[in-house]
Amino acid sequence: QYPGHARRIMMGVWSYLRQFTYTKFVIVTDDDIDVRDWGAVIWAVSTRVDPARDTVLVDRTPIDYLDFSSPEPNLGSKMGIDATRKMPGEGQVRPWPDDIRMADDIVRRVTERWTDYGFADPRA
Repeated sequence: QYPGHARRIMMGVWSYLRQFTYTKFVIVTDDDIDVRDWGAVIWAVSTRVDPARDTVLVDRTPIDYLDFSSPEPNLGSKMGIDATRKMPGEGQVRPWPDDIRMADDIVRRVTERWTDYGFADPRA
């Protein structure tokens, strides 16, 4: 909704409930991404994220005691990823392009011939 909104959501998730303190990774997407579809989330990360601009690292912050990847007990780091379309004020100089979408008739034809290409039928 406004510049920096995704970062505000990250901070909100990490501070909203005590249990969320233990969440190491937060990926924020726009509402056109089904967050229950990992493929869609990865697509948003790969097409809407510039690593230097869109990641937030928080160091030496409370983490789950049982997280043995942390350098010391109870303290670790978190990473937030802003996988949203950028708006003015978020460091995007070029205009944000429309998403590329394959024509419905092409999707239908490829889906009908999926097994001809040697893949399992995605409709099964």
